[in-house]
Amino acid sequence: MQGFLDRSSPAGGVRRTDASGQTLVEFALVIPLLMILFMSLLEVALALNASMAVNRASQQAAHIAASAGNLLGADCLVLQSIEEDMGIPNDPANISEVVIERTALVGDYSYGEQRWGRFGETDCTMPDRSTVTVPYTLQVAGYPEAQRCAVLQGCPTFVPPRSTVDNIGVTVRYTHGWVTPLNGALDLVVPDAGAGSPGGWSFEQRNIFRIEPVL
Repeated sequence: MQGFLDRSSPAGGVRRTDASGQTLVEFALVIPLLMILFMSLLEVALALNASMAVNRASQQAAHIAASAGNLLGADCLVLQSIEEDMGIPNDPANISEVVIERTALVGDYSYGEQRWGRFGETDCTMPDRSTVTVPYTLQVAGYPEAQRCAVLQGCPTFVPPRSTVDNIGVTVRYTHGWVTPLNGALDLVVPDAGAGSPGGWSFEQRNIFRIEPVL
């Protein structure tokens, strides 16, 4: 009888059962909040990774453009480098365009640009006369490879004439798409990719180097 009373008393199994039920309810309420927190942290981490990748891709591409100078196929060397640098966990298909331009080392100046959109295909002839295909289409042809001054003393026959080597810049524009079900909420607080584009975060990075001169 005493054992029966102990098990059924408030100090016995009934109280433990109530406590267990309360814990399950609290846990069920907390799980959605934990999932939202986890997905938010995941989105932030992937977005930061995409931002750093865009900067790295632009910097490496600008260095290649400066090294290639006016070589045949210089643009395609730049585009190939960007494709490689924007690989997993990012997606090079989310690149909207790449701009290769003659510019100043300081300030937002452009004296002619090659604007490549990431769609279609272009066959490029490389310095060794081989051919490669890149998933880009030239939209604006205002700074062709042959018009890039790589002579330290300048290029007086160019239009316009140059007194020394060019400064060449590479801009990469990329849209990082959301990967979790939070995309709708995130679009409310983060600038959208633009009309006609899926929700996401748009990144743009520009790096400039001086073309390595031919002595």
